[in-house]
Amino acid sequence: MLKRIYIDNFRCLVNFEMKLGSINLFLGGNGAGKSTVFEVLRKIQTFVRGDSKVEGIFKSIDCTRWQTLPIQHFELEIAGNDGDYKYELAIQHTQEKSRVEYERLWFDNQPLLKFEMGEVQLFRDNYSEGPKYSFDWSQSMLPSLMPRPDNTKLTWFKNKMDQFIIVKIIPSLMSENSEQEATQLTPMMENYFSWYRYISQDQGKVAELMNGLKTILDGFVSFKFDQFSEKHLTLKLRFSTSEDRRNIIDYRFSELSDGQKVLIALYTLLYCTQSEDYTLCIDEPENFLALPEIQPWLIHLYDLCSEKKMQALLISHHPELINYLLASPIGYWFERRSNAPVRVKKISNEVAESTGLPVSELIARGWLYEPA
Repeated sequence: MLKRIYIDNFRCLVNFEMKLGSINLFLGGNGAGKSTVFEVLRKIQTFVRGDSKVEGIFKSIDCTRWQTLPIQHFELEIAGNDGDYKYELAIQHTQEKSRVEYERLWFDNQPLLKFEMGEVQLFRDNYSEGPKYSFDWSQSMLPSLMPRPDNTKLTWFKNKMDQFIIVKIIPSLMSENSEQEATQLTPMMENYFSWYRYISQDQGKVAELMNGLKTILDGFVSFKFDQFSEKHLTLKLRFSTSEDRRNIIDYRFSELSDGQKVLIALYTLLYCTQSEDYTLCIDEPENFLALPEIQPWLIHLYDLCSEKKMQALLISHHPELINYLLASPIGYWFERRSNAPVRVKKISNEVAESTGLPVSELIARGWLYEPA
């Protein structure tokens, strides 16, 4: 579980720190920095995976405009593997290029990796010094590591970074076609079908998802893959008619409404990641949905997070979502003035109890009181 994130010198985030629980709700006006936190998490994940080098991920233009500092600092603290990890990354920007100032990884305050000034020092699981060598300043050192019996803690961290799903669902961009499986989702879930092909290898997950979708999509029967070539597949959904359940009609995924596509995406995220310690970061999951549609999903998500089967970070402006989740102290209010850093304060339903109004109404009226 992600316990803490620290960001300095990235757009409006200056000396920014958040401590997180199993379920977290980000609130605040547009431009307050909520989505920027998700973007930083995605950039760190991309960097650790080795999908791109520094200059393709961290841009000098993303340094805070009202400062002149050339170095960006990032930290993640993650609980897992019977201990606590701390990942530290600093990116230095010069006129010529951007490079890694340092990359470090700790486990229970003991070193696992130190990559500083172009030199790597690795440590074994027992924290004794391992190999030391020069390395490319323009990329993360972690993707080059091969699993070995004496670096299982490093390997666990690399695998954990793959278990962050950071998305804003745009149903119009979700393709019904797929040429190959995808192990990772794209930021707007454009490759939903390719990702589903990958996770559908687990038939237990598929069975749970199909049963879940039957309760929320009237007449839903199952998914169907139509194959047009050796690799090219199209996603269809099978529905029965209300008059005769034996009468099955196939619909292309593109024929569904935006709301139906979002529901399918949201429930796939729940059923296909639960119990595997995933962290779901979803920007406005309520988009395109009515109140009766988002509430059952929200209850299911809340239960899974309460049972420590997954972690959720949500950005929302939806009254139902806000009022339901703030029955527990899991809300964070983002506020920012022009050319000033973001500040975050915790909020909870205690605010509503003191005024007699739900938190969503206080936000709408601009009356929200942030307790110290």
